[in-house]
Amino acid sequence: MPIKWSAVKVSENVDEVDQLIDALGMTFDLIREKARDIKRIPNLPGYIDQPTNTLAWKVENFEGYLKGYVERIRNLIPQDALGEERKAMEYGSQQSLI
Repeated sequence: MPIKWSAVKVSENVDEVDQLIDALGMTFDLIREKARDIKRIPNLPGYIDQPTNTLAWKVENFEGYLKGYVERIRNLIPQDALGEERKAMEYGSQQSLI
């Protein structure tokens, strides 16, 4: 049964989301580094140290969480429909010789 939505558009947009997440990678690294800098401050009390640990951990998990959802969406796209739609787009862009 054919789908009524564009598998190609979903796939292309998911690829863009994945690229945006990758672009955030450097920002996530900087956040983790700043959290390590905070933890290196001498005589840091536990009530500052603990949320700093949590911050670094949450950033790490958030990046993985986002990537997981990108993969989940990709895996839910019917591959046969994606292939058929791409093929139709390719043939549709060629001029008829008749």
